[in-house]
Amino acid sequence: MNKKIRDKILYILAWIIMVCAGILIQTGETDRLWQIIYRGVYDNTAGGNAGSVRSGVDTDVEDYVNYWESQVREVCDDGIRDAGKGGGSGALTENGADGENSSGAESAGETENTDTADDEAVKAAKTQARAERVRGSESTVPVMADISSSYIGMDPDTLLSYCYNATYPKCVKSDELDAEDLLGKDMSLDMSTGGYKVLIYHTHSSEAYADSRSGEVDDTVVGLGQQLADILTDTYGIPVYHDTTPYDMMTGTLDRNASYDYSREGVSEILAEHPEIEVMIDLHRDGVPDDTRLVTEVNGNETAQIMLINGMCRDEEGNDVDYWSNDNKVDNMAFALQTYLAGRGNYGDIMRKIYISTCRYNMDLMPHAMLAEIGAQTNTIGEARNAMEPFAAMLAKVLLEQ
Repeated sequence: MNKKIRDKILYILAWIIMVCAGILIQTGETDRLWQIIYRGVYDNTAGGNAGSVRSGVDTDVEDYVNYWESQVREVCDDGIRDAGKGGGSGALTENGADGENSSGAESAGETENTDTADDEAVKAAKTQARAERVRGSESTVPVMADISSSYIGMDPDTLLSYCYNATYPKCVKSDELDAEDLLGKDMSLDMSTGGYKVLIYHTHSSEAYADSRSGEVDDTVVGLGQQLADILTDTYGIPVYHDTTPYDMMTGTLDRNASYDYSREGVSEILAEHPEIEVMIDLHRDGVPDDTRLVTEVNGNETAQIMLINGMCRDEEGNDVDYWSNDNKVDNMAFALQTYLAGRGNYGDIMRKIYISTCRYNMDLMPHAMLAEIGAQTNTIGEARNAMEPFAAMLAKVLLEQ
């Protein structure tokens, strides 16, 4: 039998078995059942390879157990959610048992909040299942070059000149440019806690590109954020919360100054609701002169360049600003530098130098906070999208390696 046809048949059979086994998902017998099924289909028989579908392949049974169990949970969640949408009785229905709202606007509001919470719970469960499926099936740490050892011995001035673009160099101190300290910090995620690990959001959600379609969210940095979230989750097993709130349009008109206050409030609420999140990325695109093109070639594709930003909370002369503070400043710098070098070592000049700014950008909210600029307004949306896979790979290298 043709191998592709055989694999498809096995996959269909596995799905049928999976759905039937859904009722066992809450019992302690589930894992044992899947192991029995797996061994019955895949293991070699005592007489050699006659009873083996995939002979000579040593695969960890537990990987398959985790994969199929996550599939069962996702199907069950979908079924429960669909059933809930189909109606019901008593407190589960929007209008009460009698088909009329028994407690007016208050009841409707509570139901709406409950539905929103349910939607969020289902979304979180699906994201977690997608990530677990990847982590349970194969190693997710990308095999990439590591050039950090060439930078560890650099003195502060050399590191600054090689890796940073500092319009106001006085606003960064020499002791903050300790290469050994910055490159020695462990950025790896604690995947044992479950839940979301990375938050992606957009303080300037309306930022778009040269050929973006008017009113099309997918052609803005929000669309890039969803693409990045999908790659991190489905390729590297990192669960991502993508916040699509239009923080620069909160008043109905474009306001990119107050947007940092709005995003600070929104992100703080998300972090309070999801304390398991360890990384936050504010995804932007840069603004440059109209004759400037931030583009390079990656894997034969025209790709927008990436710039990371560190906010130092100081004025141009290096004096601390009273109304800004950031105790996570050095950790922010370590995260940016490690990601920058992962990009330079594997994708060359896709990475622009890290920009040193006097501002804060809400990066005080978390040690592993990042502001990333993907190309600029002169890039095409296609060039910006081409940058997402390399960006995800360098993030995964930093966040998944011990």
